[in-house]
Amino acid sequence: MRLHRIHVENFKSVTDRTLELPDTGLVIAEGLNEVGKTSMVEALDMLLDPKLKATSKSAKVKTAQPYGTDLPVIVEAELTVGGVRLVHSKRFLAQPAARLEFLSGPRAGDVLTDERATDTMAEIWAGTDQTLWRALRHMQSDSLEALSLKSSTALTSALDRASRATDDESGHRADDTTLLEAAEQEFAKYWTGTGKPGKPLKDATSALEQSEAELDAARRELDEVDTVVAELQTAEEDLRAQRRDVGRLKTESAADATALKALEGLEQQVAEARRAERDARQRLDTAASARQARRQAVEEVDAAGQQVSEATAAVEKAHDAAGDVEEEYREADERWDACEKARLDARRAWQEARATVSGLRDRDRLARLDAVIGRLSGLRNELREAESRLEGNFASAKGLKAAEKASARLAAARTKLEVASPRMRIERLRDDAPALAVDGRPIEDEEDGDAVDRVVDRPAVVEVADAWRITVTPASDVDKLAHDVERAERELTEALEPMGAATLEAARELLAARRRDENLAAGLRERLDRELADVDEWEDDSHERSVAGLTELRARLAARVGDVDGDADDTGAAAGAGDAGDAGLTVGQAEEAASRCEAAHDQAELAEKAARAAREAVGERRSAAREADSAAASTLTAARGQAERLAARLEEARGIATDEDLDARARAEDTAHQEAEVEFEKVSGELAGHSPDEVREAARASRARFEKASERLGRTGTRWAGLDGQLRGMDRSGRQDRFDDLEGRVHRLRIEVTALTKRADAARLLRDTLVRHRDEERRRYLEPFTRQIETLGRGVFGADLAVRVDDSLTVTQRRLGGKWLAWDQLSTGAKEQLGLVVRLATARLVSPEDGVPVILDDALVYSDRVRCGRVLKEVSSGSQANQVVVLTSAPERYDAVDAVHVDFR
Repeated sequence: MRLHRIHVENFKSVTDRTLELPDTGLVIAEGLNEVGKTSMVEALDMLLDPKLKATSKSAKVKTAQPYGTDLPVIVEAELTVGGVRLVHSKRFLAQPAARLEFLSGPRAGDVLTDERATDTMAEIWAGTDQTLWRALRHMQSDSLEALSLKSSTALTSALDRASRATDDESGHRADDTTLLEAAEQEFAKYWTGTGKPGKPLKDATSALEQSEAELDAARRELDEVDTVVAELQTAEEDLRAQRRDVGRLKTESAADATALKALEGLEQQVAEARRAERDARQRLDTAASARQARRQAVEEVDAAGQQVSEATAAVEKAHDAAGDVEEEYREADERWDACEKARLDARRAWQEARATVSGLRDRDRLARLDAVIGRLSGLRNELREAESRLEGNFASAKGLKAAEKASARLAAARTKLEVASPRMRIERLRDDAPALAVDGRPIEDEEDGDAVDRVVDRPAVVEVADAWRITVTPASDVDKLAHDVERAERELTEALEPMGAATLEAARELLAARRRDENLAAGLRERLDRELADVDEWEDDSHERSVAGLTELRARLAARVGDVDGDADDTGAAAGAGDAGDAGLTVGQAEEAASRCEAAHDQAELAEKAARAAREAVGERRSAAREADSAAASTLTAARGQAERLAARLEEARGIATDEDLDARARAEDTAHQEAEVEFEKVSGELAGHSPDEVREAARASRARFEKASERLGRTGTRWAGLDGQLRGMDRSGRQDRFDDLEGRVHRLRIEVTALTKRADAARLLRDTLVRHRDEERRRYLEPFTRQIETLGRGVFGADLAVRVDDSLTVTQRRLGGKWLAWDQLSTGAKEQLGLVVRLATARLVSPEDGVPVILDDALVYSDRVRCGRVLKEVSSGSQANQVVVLTSAPERYDAVDAVHVDFR
């Protein structure tokens, strides 16, 4: 029987599916669980069941119908039975019907329906081997019981043919029971029932092994004495040599230690010189930084003056631009006529050259992208610098507001203190007046020199010529106001400190700088976004509009430009075809011609559009000119203010230290640093001349050699003492006598064991020969079936596999590793694997005309990876002459076999 096609509709989870099978070979029907693989086989059973009419409404039929529907269950199969190819179908439940069509044979072309179709198919199906049809399927719901094939007519016929073809060439019959029994009795003297050595043989072998072990032990004891003597002589020689080495190495180590100590003193001098040089460098860096800051301040003042000049020129230019608008309009209108004609001519030339240079446009795009990426990189660098300055500027409006409030409180406190405090004025009336001091300071040290005028907000002491002391003490409320002033000063300092400013004006400048940097950063981000938005080089909307996206696009364009360069000859030929007939036009000339044509066309088109909208453009440009004029004036005002502030700040800094003072300090520090460098290089040179690494390594190595030599000497002395004591305790003559006795005993036992083993082997050979001939006679009929199972099974279980099959063609036992197990004693995986082997063996024995397809539904679920691969190898081999269908949810198990795959998803 051959199954060619099966079609199922509305059967459980299967809506509409067709499975087509080749006449031979392996078919893997793969799909997830519950996708309908098993349902295809169940549907085929319903179709071929002669007792199940199309009109049946049995539980089996109703269960097949999709739940909650009234759809008909339809099953159709195309198969060959008894050499006749036919198509049989059944429609269950809704509008039931049956149909049978003969495609070949004597009734080719006949079509039967309903009862006639069902009855005729039942007659045809009755002639098939039903036992074989059920046996060669391995379904998910099958049990793992041993497979019985006694009622399979096809298999028994095949076995009969095989057994008749097997001649008994040996001529032996195991009928001589007396001889076999005698052989069994002789065998039992030396061997157990499982073929293992019996007690006499084991005892003799054990005695021999024990004597041999004792002989080996005695031999080892003699060898130990010789080994100890040799080791003792070696230890004595080592002791003499190692004592000489220890004395020599001790002297070398002392000399190297002295050199190392001198080296360490020189290294200390180098470290001190290095510290002096670093201190001098730090002072030099500080002086140089101050001088550089002064130079930068001067440059900023000069740059601010330049900005004022540029802003003044921009104001004048903006005034002039407004008057030029009308003149530009007239000139643009005159240019339109000429540009229109030029545009048409350029468009024709451009269209001709565009096909030639289309492959080279990527180079232009690459150049533009480089420019854009360059601008974006510059903007990103400026943005990072602005953000860096913002990170170092801690000024805030909130902090400035708090500082301003603290400053206001301080001013108010000082005003209150000044108003509430008395004033003291002391004047010199004549030149020879006695000496006078206020709070310990002579009146001559005051600014006026002849008078003191101050607010007394705390006790003041006036001393006259060491003769009089006058103490002026303000009222108690003045002291409280003085404390208020001090508290206000602390609050102002605390408010300014987080912003890193010493004065309120400095905090205002820091906040103004922060706002400028914030505005600058925001403007740079907007420019970045605007630049990215204005880029026209994007190929499509799938690219991320970012610098990274532009870089990725540039890389692709660069690759394409490289490809164009690689085909330069072909591209040059194409470029020449687009220019006015110049056959020798190069790629560069073609690209230049196309660019000129395109530029001429674009310029003419822009000129035409400008003329058409001239009046509107003039109005827009007039407004733009006015705005530019106003913006230039604002820029000029801001530039002048910035220049004034920078000039004032520079003058203030010069009041603290002049430019000449900073230069002199930098030169002095540079001289000091050079002197420190010279000293450092001098002592470093002296140190390098002593080869410090070599001296240090020599001291370490000599010390290590001395210590290791001392350790070896101690170990060698200990070893010599141990060997000497060990040799004194050994009984050499007694060990030799025991060895000689054991050697004679082993020789005798070997002769006895050899004779006993020969008799046991002869008894076993005779018994095995008689048993083999008896078993061969019994297995004559079952031998072909058993041989086929064992041949396939050895590829799965190993070369020593054997099975026993009873008269019902059922495997009852399996031998593996020399051990027989009954079917029920096998593991689940072994039952599954052996069951598949029996099915494959049956399929190979039965002729393809009498056989049926082998169907395996999710087989090998209990099998390990190794045996699974072996079974699959046999499945693939067995499918060469048979149909083998595998329904599985794990198709990866079958990747290694050649098969037709059908997807059930």
